[in-house]
Amino acid sequence: MRVGQGGSGPGPHTPDGSAVELYERAPVTGEDQLINAAIDPGSSILELGCGTGRITRPLLALGHQIVAVDESPEMTARVHETETICSTIGDLRLDRRFDVVLMMSYLINVADDEERLRLLRTCAHHVRPGGSVLLQQQMPGMIHAPAVREKEGRRFEVSDVEHLPGNRQAATLTHTVDGRSWSQRILTQNLTDEQLTAQLAEAGLTLTDYLTPDQTWVRARLS
Repeated sequence: MRVGQGGSGPGPHTPDGSAVELYERAPVTGEDQLINAAIDPGSSILELGCGTGRITRPLLALGHQIVAVDESPEMTARVHETETICSTIGDLRLDRRFDVVLMMSYLINVADDEERLRLLRTCAHHVRPGGSVLLQQQMPGMIHAPAVREKEGRRFEVSDVEHLPGNRQAATLTHTVDGRSWSQRILTQNLTDEQLTAQLAEAGLTLTDYLTPDQTWVRARLS
């Protein structure tokens, strides 16, 4: 089961329904500074799910070395500033290890335990001993409807929320930017502390700390 269940709107879409043109227009909202503060200067980073390079570029500008990975060739084609690899995360196996493995965009909340374990095993395979795996996770209450946010010509709406067994949620996310709209149907799963800790352990990782008080940013290391 995929994170996304389909998308609509102008331009190409990735297999999970993400709109490439929307990703190109997405602003940076402080993620680069949060990550930079949590890692050593000049770190080597494997960025899993880089999209069109929204966070890749500011991290490069901060002096880090990045290999950017995405399963969408339309996404990686937009990233010219560093090495890119077009691959699904679960299948990726490089003969390299990195100071930091970064997986954002709530990919950890895929609503399939086996797929989540594949993602975490990829993280564990590529982080060096003593290095950090940084994960961004969705927390309960983040998806609710009706919800509309508008700021600087951008409109974001959450609709058609379904609460499903096993802490799973389905919802439609609609972004409107400069009069153009994109919608994506998503399916996610909120994880309890016990579930997250157990799946990290199964992948050979240990949760060490949270980077933010709301626990949306997680750091793990090799066990």
